[in-house]
Amino acid sequence: MQKQTKSLLLAVSILIVALFPTPSHAAGCTPEKQLASSNIKQLHVEVINASSGQTLFSKNERQPARTASVMKVLTAAVALDVLGPDYRITTSVMVSPTEPGKIYLVGAGDVTLSRMPGNITSYYAKAPKLDTLTKQISAWAKASSVSISAVSVDSSLFGGDKEWHPTWSKLGLTSGYMAAVSALQIDAARLTSTRYPNSWLAQRTATPVKQAGDLFVASLNKQGLATGLKASVAKAPSNSVVIASVQSRPASELIANMLRVSDNSLAEALGRVASIKYGLDGSMASLNTLYKKVLKARGLDVSQISIVDGSGLSKLNLVPAALINDLLVLVDQGVGDYEALEAGLPVSGQSGSLKSRFATGSKLDTRGKVFAKTGYIRTGYSLAGFLMAKDGTELIFTVYNLSDRASANQRLAMDNLVYRFYQCGASLSN
Repeated sequence: MQKQTKSLLLAVSILIVALFPTPSHAAGCTPEKQLASSNIKQLHVEVINASSGQTLFSKNERQPARTASVMKVLTAAVALDVLGPDYRITTSVMVSPTEPGKIYLVGAGDVTLSRMPGNITSYYAKAPKLDTLTKQISAWAKASSVSISAVSVDSSLFGGDKEWHPTWSKLGLTSGYMAAVSALQIDAARLTSTRYPNSWLAQRTATPVKQAGDLFVASLNKQGLATGLKASVAKAPSNSVVIASVQSRPASELIANMLRVSDNSLAEALGRVASIKYGLDGSMASLNTLYKKVLKARGLDVSQISIVDGSGLSKLNLVPAALINDLLVLVDQGVGDYEALEAGLPVSGQSGSLKSRFATGSKLDTRGKVFAKTGYIRTGYSLAGFLMAKDGTELIFTVYNLSDRASANQRLAMDNLVYRFYQCGASLSN
């Protein structure tokens, strides 16, 4: 586990420092050179000594700003507090006793439900399969002597068929990093090759609910059911009963996946499912209330935050870097079920979105020592997490490097700044 890895690194670092103590002239170690870079733009940063709680370095840390995908740290915490690590999302097929020939595939927010045949690995490991549902339906139909006469898909749980924030780039569809939010999706609305249906394309559909209906009918057809039928969009009657169901992987696994590869669809789904469980309506508009209430209950100052989405894609999200750090302090202290959050963080040179960062050239010595969530939108880069510094100090840090139009050089400048934090350790200062 990540906490065990951090503990081992800390023990090794302390031994090294004992054998080769830091020279006295290192006191007051500053990132002056790194801050002078022309690619450090609108900087929001705070660095804390995890052991002492002392703030070592800060700039604009209490000014609300866009988070990019660092928002997923908040989403993970909210989901863990509301749902718990063992929560599974159940997707059901339902019928009304008065019209048993009409079946409804009812979405509950599990975007991992997959079209892949049972012998083919889904996009999401160990994800539930449509074919599992339709095999159950086939057994039910046979046992009940029912002939299926109509197929519908119900994506009403989140208050609508699909939801897309106007600040999200449509590149999300064409580049394949986001789809419209809906309570019913198959493989998070990803597309597959027409010629090779088990091969993924780097693209998402603009009509996830229709796609789900088409794929559901295709799976039914494999069982000799629903021949010649097309799926319509309709809400299951209030007297409906469940005739088939599958469950997602536990929330802890979904959260780890979301954090490790920065999965936007999982982030939005987890936020909406948590909203429903909390007693709200599951809409995008409900997230601001949800996050504020849940994080406030943890003792965090939410007075300046404004939450637009769960993924961090919107430039209108506003969260002070200090709040992210305050949450990471709770994670480091082992509060609640936040261990699952820590376990999902990418690791420099080893996993996820940090696999190729802090691991080569002059930064080779930070390989395996940065445990952090990455972030990028077109107007900035961000990074937040834990750092095992050269002198054995564990640092908790959050950095935003924002601008009107971000460039790759801004990410490099941000990484250089974080590397300086590693070099300075406990001696870091403004």
